Amino acid sequence: MDIVRQLAQQSNLASLLGLHLTLSLFGAVASNPTYNIPIFFFGTWAYNYRESNAPLKTFTGVLGLSILLDLIWFYLHGGNPQGESGFGFAMFFNVISFIIKPMTVYTSVGSLQERGDPLGAGNWTEAPGAFPSGGYQDVRDADSAEFA
Repeated sequence: MDIVRQLAQQSNLASLLGLHLTLSLFGAVASNPTYNIPIFFFGTWAYNYRESNAPLKTFTGVLGLSILLDLIWFYLHGGNPQGESGFGFAMFFNVISFIIKPMTVYTSVGSLQERGDPLGAGNWTEAPGAFPSGGYQDVRDADSAEFA
């Protein structure tokens, strides 16, 4: 794990996202995990979006979950059950992308820390459509002079 952490500190998230996207596109010539391409497009957008850390946090969480999904996908589809030509070629690129994913998660966490994010789960006031902190907004006080 220390090797992954050291490589992640030396890596650039934008470069890793470009690499993953390229590997996923080459891996799409046959049966592949279809969720990888949208995840990496979203990650590229989230990395470049500087107004909030929420998209990059979401990308990091989804990428971590995709590691588990990849394991399941490789278990279910690893033996080329449909007999597709080009499956080995596509599987090679998907496996390389899978191997690099933990380093990308670490790099994404490092990028969040560089942006000043404490990496907490956040609070509900940051959720889209949520009320501001405190829950309700005071409208008027019945005893005030403005009410009369």
